Amino acid sequence: MSNTKASSKNLPWSTKISILSLMFAITLGYSVVSKKEIERVTNNENQLILKKLPSFQLKEFKKDFVVNPETMFRNGAKLAFVHFWGTWCAPCEAELPDFIEFLKSQKGKGINGILLSVNDKDPLITKFMKRFGELPDNIILAHNEDGSLLSEFGTVKVPETYLFRKDGKTLNKYVGAQDWNHRSFGQRMEFYLNSMGKNVQK
Repeated sequence: MSNTKASSKNLPWSTKISILSLMFAITLGYSVVSKKEIERVTNNENQLILKKLPSFQLKEFKKDFVVNPETMFRNGAKLAFVHFWGTWCAPCEAELPDFIEFLKSQKGKGINGILLSVNDKDPLITKFMKRFGELPDNIILAHNEDGSLLSEFGTVKVPETYLFRKDGKTLNKYVGAQDWNHRSFGQRMEFYLNSMGKNVQK
């Protein structure tokens, strides 16, 4: 060890500077490559994000109300969630009660939500939803039996939630189960609504 230190001390300054320059160049090169890789991944992810609400048509679960990109903003709503879930999905079952409570807290503020069950069975949905009683009119329950809307929205795994503006623009995508009790969600909704104006029909 002492021989190594001694030999390094005996190196000419020009050699030391060359070594330091080489180490700096390697570090810089690695940083540039890493940055490009991050940008590549980020760009790929951005390409997968749904930019606009796709066209679709369903019926509200056990009702005749037609659900589509226009009617999901019923009662003058300016924002609407589309929440993919299923009774067969454990994280979905754990998350849904809090999401329903969150949507209830947003009633009258111009925010609706579609609880869109996919690849499910009607009797299981009925049984699961009994615990919530009558849903307020800003919550729409629907069933996409064949799961075709998953690919339309670009969803691979549930639960997954999208937030749309009335003009169809995608405002956010929430991947996986969320803590809907966190105050940041309510604050974010206020921000979106305020940025769109306060003339929300109640």
